[in-house]
Amino acid sequence: MTEPPPAPADAAQDEALRRGLPPGSRRHLAVLFAGSPARDALVALYAFEAELRRIVDSESHEAAHARLQWWRAELDRLAGGRATHPIAQALQASNAGWRPQAQLLHESLVAADLDLARFTYHEWTEVEAYCFRSGGAVQILIATVLAGGRALSSQECEFARRLGSSVRQVEMLEALQSDLRRGRIYAPLDSLRRFGIEPAELGREDAGPACRKFEDEWRARVREDLLGLPALLGSPAERSSQRHGLVLASLYARLLERPTGAARPRSRRLDLEPLDRLWTAWRTAVRNG
Repeated sequence: MTEPPPAPADAAQDEALRRGLPPGSRRHLAVLFAGSPARDALVALYAFEAELRRIVDSESHEAAHARLQWWRAELDRLAGGRATHPIAQALQASNAGWRPQAQLLHESLVAADLDLARFTYHEWTEVEAYCFRSGGAVQILIATVLAGGRALSSQECEFARRLGSSVRQVEMLEALQSDLRRGRIYAPLDSLRRFGIEPAELGREDAGPACRKFEDEWRARVREDLLGLPALLGSPAERSSQRHGLVLASLYARLLERPTGAARPRSRRLDLEPLDRLWTAWRTAVRNG
């Protein structure tokens, strides 16, 4: 049997970019409400983020390390205008507004290394540092693109950093069980000890009251952070340009309103209904248009 012909380059790029923004997903809706000139860059940045997650979750630990090392060289090629990967080529061709801070892409690679190493954290400050690398760095690049050529204000930088950190923490809460199966624990060990919790208990169906209380307090804290993000943007112009981030924050805050405690099923992830997602995104975009 002969091998099928390779996909055309543009088809390979389209497929790589689609993996970063599944239709109807929270990120996809946020990008839809961003200004159209910025969308190509946002799609490429989210595709890069998704590619790193795919590498980290691959079956072969050795292959994942090799792939991350390859991406370090690819980022150097991207900086020189010689990108070879479809995602890097999309970044190269996209809005160049993010390029003065392109070194932040390397922070995402550091976070992926920490994931592969199954690094554990002792205090919330260490978790925050990881979350900046894993989520905040890309959000700062996105905010830079959306600023449209002007320098980000300090408030916008803080907004993007905290948005990325909060989104990443929601994803940690969503994936407690699957992360534990992969040997990853993101909750700080010192905090777990104070609650009298063994790390292996997190996310289990039969987890005791201490686990439920810890998780619910974590959820409440992250939701409060998400709801407080709009106040960081001091002017209507900033809120309008950072509409993507405001939509994303509202979607993740809305997700954290889902049932918690004993009423929350732990064997499956919860998500918003499609119409709820769309309504939340549209309402936030209109308020900040």
